[in-house]
Amino acid sequence: MTLRALAAAGLVAAALTGGCARGPDQATLRKQVLEDIDKGFKPGFVELAALKRQGSAPLPAASGGEPRIIVYYNATLRLREGYDFNDWEALSPVSLAQVLGATERGISGVKAGQNKPGDLLYVYGTATYERSGAGWRPVSLTRRDVSPVPAEPGNAAPTPQAKRALDQLAAMVNLQPPGTDPRDQRIVSEELERAMREIARRRARAQHVFVLASGPAGGEYAHLAESITSNIVKTQPGIRLRTVETHGSVENALLLGRDVALDQRIVGLAAADGALAKLAALGTLYPEPVHVVVPAQSPIRKVADLRGKRVDLGALNSGTRFNAVATLQAHGLSIKDLAAAREDGLQAAVARLRAGELDAFFTTIGAPARELQRLATEYPVRILSLDAAAIERLVTAQPSLVKLTLPAHTYPGQAEPFATVAASALLVGTTDAPGDEVTAILKLVYEHTDALVAGSAQGVKISRATGLRGLALPLHPAAASYFGAPPK
Repeated sequence: MTLRALAAAGLVAAALTGGCARGPDQATLRKQVLEDIDKGFKPGFVELAALKRQGSAPLPAASGGEPRIIVYYNATLRLREGYDFNDWEALSPVSLAQVLGATERGISGVKAGQNKPGDLLYVYGTATYERSGAGWRPVSLTRRDVSPVPAEPGNAAPTPQAKRALDQLAAMVNLQPPGTDPRDQRIVSEELERAMREIARRRARAQHVFVLASGPAGGEYAHLAESITSNIVKTQPGIRLRTVETHGSVENALLLGRDVALDQRIVGLAAADGALAKLAALGTLYPEPVHVVVPAQSPIRKVADLRGKRVDLGALNSGTRFNAVATLQAHGLSIKDLAAAREDGLQAAVARLRAGELDAFFTTIGAPARELQRLATEYPVRILSLDAAAIERLVTAQPSLVKLTLPAHTYPGQAEPFATVAASALLVGTTDAPGDEVTAILKLVYEHTDALVAGSAQGVKISRATGLRGLALPLHPAAASYFGAPPK
């Protein structure tokens, strides 16, 4: 959607929800946007070249009953210096969007290569205000997420055979007391999910469609998969590709036939041992840094301070937990040194941290992560830097990890950069995948995917220049040819 169309959508929303909610005038809005720029970007990075107020709409009142409104605006930012947003250690345009109340789709002008001084970025932004006396004061609210692209509904009636199978499934699922058994319900649910994914995959392969095993719905892999497939119609109409939701890296690896998967490299390496030795790397996509998150007011300043603390290490068998244990060990700690070591995963860890039930949590996730942006907006946090010596130990012991320093302002309230290590999201296939298909997919991913338009925060970091960074899986011959490197 173009910036003009987005602006029009904002005006329509304002009109439908109450055009009388005027709120601050243009001058007040401009002052607030300038303050946001100064607060959220490094000094002298950009200047506000133009600002146009597009309308406003009411929001739910504050807890004390004070009226709130959202103001829509178009802003044009001029870069005062050259900047490569594709660089893994550069500030993401999604971080800039967060500061200005925009979404991934609400910012444009980011180039595939380095942006030059004087280049313009166009932002469809929002600002939230609350009534204070006779005026309005700005308030920080979590920005709106990009909605997932809805799946196309089918319109064909099931065959009699399929109908019988569906009826049998319905009878199996709709268990009535006293036959209801939680264990049986769990088994049926898990097997149904697995069957539906396999059905979708086999149907796609029967139609000679490339299948992209993405990950859980709403996750970054899923957003990126959408951004890849959305460009096929426009750029490569001869290639038919569809996505299949999975539980993530391990299942992606297990599903690989001639299909393509998005895979966190550290998990892919472990899965490639033995039966999955036919896995082949097609290229590196973007980094997934190790985040160690603590409350902003916490006395914890370094990883070694986690001794005797309550820490969530990530879900069992996840890449996050694998990296968390390795990070602790690199700092001279073990799980036994913690007061409590939970395995709840990111969503539960965020809730427990806010409730005071955790002192810290680990997550290995692309930056800026939506969940952490949300958290930092509503509940101030800090992200710990790993010790330099520990980083060296980690990358030496595990070639699949790379050093990474994320810049200040990656997350709201993050005034300083933090040093860490990162696993990489990989594009993974198998050694027997046809070379022409591999080359076509690589061109789609590295040359024709507009990640911001599709709402992928991490996809901006995909670059042919970093396509071989930190690879530890064998490289497919066609990928080696594409990147101009000998296969490993």
